Amino acid sequence: ATELERWPAEPHRCGAAAMTLAEVMISALILGISSQVGLQGWTRTAQAATAADQLDQQRIQLEHRLLITRRVLATAPVVDRHCRFDGDAVDAALEALPVDSGVTATLELDPALNGLWFTVAVGSLQRRQLFTPAGLGHCRAEVP
Repeated sequence: ATELERWPAEPHRCGAAAMTLAEVMISALILGISSQVGLQGWTRTAQAATAADQLDQQRIQLEHRLLITRRVLATAPVVDRHCRFDGDAVDAALEALPVDSGVTATLELDPALNGLWFTVAVGSLQRRQLFTPAGLGHCRAEVP
Protein backbone atom coordinates (compact mmCIF):
# COMPACT_ATOMS: atom_id res chain seq x y z
CA ALA A 1 0.00 0.00 0.00
CA THR A 2 1.20 3.45 -0.82
CA GLU A 3 1.41 6.29 1.65
CA LEU A 4 -1.84 7.83 0.30
CA GLU A 5 -3.83 4.66 0.96
CA ARG A 6 -2.94 4.57 4.67
CA TRP A 7 -4.46 6.64 7.41
CA PRO A 8 -2.67 8.02 9.32
CA ALA A 9 0.34 8.28 7.05
CA GLU A 10 2.73 7.13 9.74
CA PRO A 11 2.02 4.02 11.80
CA HIS A 12 1.70 4.40 15.56
CA ARG A 13 4.86 3.94 17.51
CA CYS A 14 3.32 1.32 19.78
CA GLY A 15 3.37 -1.22 16.98
CA ALA A 16 -0.25 -0.91 15.77
CA ALA A 17 -0.81 -0.97 12.03
CA ALA A 18 -2.52 1.97 10.35
CA MET A 19 -6.05 1.54 8.94
CA THR A 20 -6.74 1.75 5.23
CA LEU A 21 -9.22 4.28 3.90
CA ALA A 22 -11.74 1.49 3.27
CA GLU A 23 -11.47 0.32 6.89
CA VAL A 24 -12.00 3.88 8.17
CA MET A 25 -15.06 4.31 5.94
CA ILE A 26 -16.60 1.00 7.04
CA SER A 27 -15.95 1.81 10.70
CA ALA A 28 -17.59 5.23 10.28
CA LEU A 29 -20.58 3.63 8.53
CA ILE A 30 -21.03 1.06 11.31
CA LEU A 31 -20.75 3.76 13.96
CA GLY A 32 -23.33 5.92 12.17
CA ILE A 33 -25.82 3.08 11.75
CA SER A 34 -25.49 1.93 15.35
CA SER A 35 -25.91 5.50 16.59
CA GLN A 36 -29.05 5.94 14.48
CA VAL A 37 -30.55 2.66 15.71
CA GLY A 38 -29.78 3.58 19.30
CA LEU A 39 -31.39 7.00 18.90
CA GLN A 40 -34.50 5.44 17.35
CA GLY A 41 -34.75 3.05 20.27
CA TRP A 42 -34.56 5.87 22.80
CA THR A 43 -37.15 7.87 20.84
CA ARG A 44 -39.59 4.95 20.85
CA THR A 45 -39.00 4.42 24.56
CA ALA A 46 -39.70 8.08 25.27
CA GLN A 47 -42.90 7.97 23.18
CA ALA A 48 -44.09 4.84 24.99
CA ALA A 49 -43.40 6.45 28.36
CA THR A 50 -45.37 9.55 27.34
CA ALA A 51 -48.31 7.45 26.15
CA ALA A 52 -48.27 5.44 29.39
CA ASP A 53 -48.23 8.66 31.42
CA GLN A 54 -51.22 10.03 29.49
CA LEU A 55 -53.12 6.78 30.03
CA ASP A 56 -52.32 6.97 33.74
CA GLN A 57 -53.62 10.54 33.92
CA GLN A 58 -56.86 9.49 32.18
CA ARG A 59 -57.28 6.59 34.59
CA ILE A 60 -56.79 8.90 37.55
CA GLN A 61 -59.39 11.31 36.11
CA LEU A 62 -61.89 8.45 35.87
CA GLU A 63 -61.26 7.30 39.40
CA HIS A 64 -61.58 10.83 40.78
CA ARG A 65 -64.87 11.34 39.00
CA LEU A 66 -66.21 8.04 40.34
CA LEU A 67 -65.14 8.88 43.89
CA ILE A 68 -66.62 12.37 43.77
CA THR A 69 -69.92 11.06 42.40
CA ARG A 70 -70.06 8.33 45.03
CA ARG A 71 -69.41 10.82 47.84
CA VAL A 72 -72.04 13.25 46.56
CA LEU A 73 -74.66 10.52 46.22
CA ALA A 74 -73.77 9.10 49.65
CA THR A 75 -74.08 12.45 51.44
CA ALA A 76 -76.94 14.12 49.57
CA PRO A 77 -80.62 13.41 50.37
CA VAL A 78 -81.33 11.50 47.15
CA VAL A 79 -83.51 8.67 48.51
CA ASP A 80 -87.25 8.63 49.22
CA ARG A 81 -88.80 7.04 52.29
CA HIS A 82 -89.07 3.66 50.51
CA CYS A 83 -85.28 3.53 50.03
CA ARG A 84 -85.45 4.30 46.30
CA PHE A 85 -83.57 6.96 44.41
CA ASP A 86 -85.45 10.21 43.82
CA GLY A 87 -84.56 11.13 40.23
CA ASP A 88 -84.97 14.89 40.71
CA ALA A 89 -82.81 14.88 43.85
CA VAL A 90 -80.13 12.83 42.10
CA ASP A 91 -80.10 15.21 39.12
CA ALA A 92 -79.86 18.24 41.42
CA ALA A 93 -76.99 16.72 43.42
CA LEU A 94 -74.99 15.76 40.33
CA GLU A 95 -75.56 19.07 38.54
CA ALA A 96 -73.68 20.77 41.37
CA LEU A 97 -70.52 18.83 40.46
CA PRO A 98 -67.84 20.69 38.48
CA VAL A 99 -67.53 19.69 34.82
CA ASP A 100 -64.29 17.90 33.92
CA SER A 101 -62.90 18.65 30.49
CA GLY A 102 -62.74 15.55 28.32
CA VAL A 103 -64.70 13.41 30.80
CA THR A 104 -68.14 12.20 29.77
CA ALA A 105 -70.52 10.85 32.37
CA THR A 106 -73.90 9.17 31.94
CA LEU A 107 -76.41 7.94 34.47
CA GLU A 108 -78.93 5.17 33.76
CA LEU A 109 -81.72 4.07 36.07
CA ASP A 110 -82.00 0.30 36.55
CA PRO A 111 -85.36 -0.41 38.18
CA ALA A 112 -84.69 -4.16 38.35
CA LEU A 113 -81.68 -3.60 40.62
CA ASN A 114 -83.12 -0.48 42.31
CA GLY A 115 -79.97 1.37 41.35
CA LEU A 116 -78.18 3.74 39.03
CA TRP A 117 -75.52 2.72 36.54
CA PHE A 118 -72.93 5.48 36.40
CA THR A 119 -70.67 5.37 33.33
CA VAL A 120 -67.70 7.68 33.03
CA ALA A 121 -65.30 7.81 30.07
CA VAL A 122 -62.25 9.74 28.99
CA GLY A 123 -60.36 8.98 25.80
CA SER A 124 -60.41 5.24 25.21
CA LEU A 125 -60.97 4.39 28.88
CA GLN A 126 -64.39 3.73 30.37
CA ARG A 127 -65.64 2.71 33.83
CA ARG A 128 -69.11 1.69 34.88
CA GLN A 129 -70.36 1.34 38.44
CA LEU A 130 -73.71 0.50 40.01
CA PHE A 131 -74.90 2.74 42.83
CA THR A 132 -77.75 1.55 45.05
CA PRO A 133 -79.37 3.36 47.97
CA ALA A 134 -78.41 0.55 50.35
CA GLY A 135 -74.85 0.43 49.00
CA LEU A 136 -74.48 4.16 49.64
CA GLY A 137 -75.74 3.77 53.22
CA HIS A 138 -79.10 5.48 52.80
CA CYS A 139 -81.33 2.58 53.92
CA ARG A 140 -81.71 1.44 57.48
CA ALA A 141 -81.18 -2.21 58.17
CA GLU A 142 -84.45 -3.95 58.80
CA VAL A 143 -84.62 -5.83 62.08
CA PRO A 144 -86.97 -8.88 62.06
